[in-house]
Amino acid sequence: MKNRDVVALTEKYGVKTYARAPIALVKGRGTRVWDADGKEYLDFLAGIAVNSLGHCNPAVVRAIKQQAQQLLHISNLYHSQPQ
Repeated sequence: MKNRDVVALTEKYGVKTYARAPIALVKGRGTRVWDADGKEYLDFLAGIAVNSLGHCNPAVVRAIKQQAQQLLHISNLYHSQPQ
């Protein structure tokens, strides 16, 4: 798929809560990301209500894998025990 294909699907099926850039990111390493057309970008943004940790940092990937084997996500209505 190319950027235009992913954008068309998002516009057809996605919830229109905010405007999106006309690119589809497919890969990330450190501070760089690549779109579906192969163009490279520097990523200076964080997601909504998250911190920017870069992409695919080996320590973060290990921590996510370890946590996903225990408990991936729960509602804020519950307490969770730190691992």
